Amino acid sequence: MVTEPSSIARFLSALGEPTDVPGRSPDRGPPYWKNTVLRHKALGDAA
Repeated sequence: MVTEPSSIARFLSALGEPTDVPGRSPDRGPPYWKNTVLRHKALGDAA
């Protein structure tokens, strides 16, 4: 088992894999329901 960070980086580099941590994906928007009854229940909007 490989546990040393330098060994892991060397192994990944030899395979052509990235050794850095990927960035976070952008936030997504709020959910949207086409059904107005469900949307009103979930969001607490006045009907």
